[in-house]
Amino acid sequence: MTLTLTPEEIQALKARLEQRGFEFRQLQHAHFQARAPGCVVSAYKSGKVVVQGAAAAEHFGEAPPAPKLKGPVCGSDESGKGDYFGPLAVAAVVVKPGQEQELRALGVRDSKEMSDGSILRAAIAVRRFPHAVRVLSPEEYNARHDAEKNVALFLATLHAEAIAKALREAPAARVVIDQFTFAERLEESLRREGVKLPVEIRPRAEDNPAVAAASVLARAEFLLGLKDLGNEHGIELPKGAGPPVEAVARRIFSEGGMGALKAVSKIHFKTTLKVTRKLF
Repeated sequence: MTLTLTPEEIQALKARLEQRGFEFRQLQHAHFQARAPGCVVSAYKSGKVVVQGAAAAEHFGEAPPAPKLKGPVCGSDESGKGDYFGPLAVAAVVVKPGQEQELRALGVRDSKEMSDGSILRAAIAVRRFPHAVRVLSPEEYNARHDAEKNVALFLATLHAEAIAKALREAPAARVVIDQFTFAERLEESLRREGVKLPVEIRPRAEDNPAVAAASVLARAEFLLGLKDLGNEHGIELPKGAGPPVEAVARRIFSEGGMGALKAVSKIHFKTTLKVTRKLF
């Protein structure tokens, strides 16, 4: 099997293969070669990806049909919680039975398995479904963290607000959310918003089409917010919380001090301590 992918899609593929336990080796003129029992994936710098082996269909065959929904579902997910720079975004999307294949055809799946470009394109289509988003800028995020000291606590409120707003656009039979710390706080927040539906909180909830759609929309909101924030402050802000992030944070702090850093980052991360030798 031969595929042609963009550089972003190749990076997303690499992350997917890492999650599946593939072993990586260097290959001339290639980004990488990854191996698992019965399957070899060679990703060349030309963009061509060659998949070989008896187990290739297991990893790259036709996608299984989307799970069938038994009733309208409101799925909710968040993005940006693990990224030092940028906003925290929560999205809720209502999906009805019969719309699963439409989402699959649009390329909607767990956003962690998608490139940034694919996410932004798919999100345009997801916005045609009943939905709602809640986004906290870094300054708003830092203020909420100062007040509550725990991200999961105010994240529960954001989920509840997004879900309630999406349900005002279209009814649903139940709510599905990925595994969540402080589930009691989430259910309390939903009751406060007037949501009385059954709530399913479980790991890997993105296999539900509504949660997958919400994950795509939340990630798109994060990516757009990160880009806008970088444009506003005249600097490209990287994703995540690794060494490239620390380098940019150190530059921002050296040029603008703590005020500049607070305007673009989630200040309670350990990255702040590494950069400033102070933890907030």
